Amino acid sequence: MNKYQKEYIHRINRVIDYIESNLDKELSLEILSKVAYFSPYHFHRIFSAFVGETLNEYVKRKRIEKAASLLINNPEEQVSEIAYRSGFNNVSVFCRNFKDYFKKSAQEYREFRISEKSKNSQSSSKNGKSSSRDSDYVCNVKSLNNVIMRKKIEIKVMPAMELVYCRHIGTFNMIGEAYGKLMKWAGPRGLLSSPDMKTVTVYHDNPKVTDSDKVRQSACITINKAVKTEGEFGNLSIPTGKYVVGSFEIDATEFTKAWDSVCIWLSESGYQPADANPYELYHNNHEEHPQKKFIVDICIPVKPM
Repeated sequence: MNKYQKEYIHRINRVIDYIESNLDKELSLEILSKVAYFSPYHFHRIFSAFVGETLNEYVKRKRIEKAASLLINNPEEQVSEIAYRSGFNNVSVFCRNFKDYFKKSAQEYREFRISEKSKNSQSSSKNGKSSSRDSDYVCNVKSLNNVIMRKKIEIKVMPAMELVYCRHIGTFNMIGEAYGKLMKWAGPRGLLSSPDMKTVTVYHDNPKVTDSDKVRQSACITINKAVKTEGEFGNLSIPTGKYVVGSFEIDATEFTKAWDSVCIWLSESGYQPADANPYELYHNNHEEHPQKKFIVDICIPVKPM
């Protein structure tokens, strides 16, 4: 990859980050091409070539998927309000697009997902088929009897973090490639030498909503100074906020149980997931642990019920 390709990828990632943060606002070609520092004439072609979807298709999909998550996490909220919060100015257009994508109306989708939870069934993908292992990383309370890890779980305010990321798109078990690229890039720049440096995995999509080949995660490291990024590496800010935080010492096979434990604890806490990205904050290099275990905080943003 030459320096020009790296610059293109860097600009596309900047646009994707902007879209994610502004789904409820106007996202016109003119606005997004300015974010990318490309002319509108060329930008839509460049975006399609790198992302595999047209700009309009991508924005519409992200808005529909945001609405789907809101329908699941906010069962009392009106469908029309969720449509507006997701960036649709016309409820009829939203309903038509939602049904085209999920093959169910918004209300049918909500009832289906609530029914799935009440039956303690396995989580489903958007078409009702069995989902991938990635679905383990979303709250899905199957049974209160499934509390299997009585570790430290609490509601706390987490500090803001400045991160450098390498974006991964696809199934979770391949994110190691993104971490490998990130470490190779960060090492020569002295970003791994700080004793306070942590690694962080940020989840941008709900894998119960987004197809597994489109699910985005960011492999990140914390930074304590301004860092100029390039290519597939970018800057990401996590604001301070209230989270349910589960602290665990687990091996790679126990992440599902850990997430289930946090989610079940959350269901009894008087809080619910907020509309922000969950993350895993790692406190060690598991390869250096005697039992190859991860010392990790699972952090889910929350708001009162």
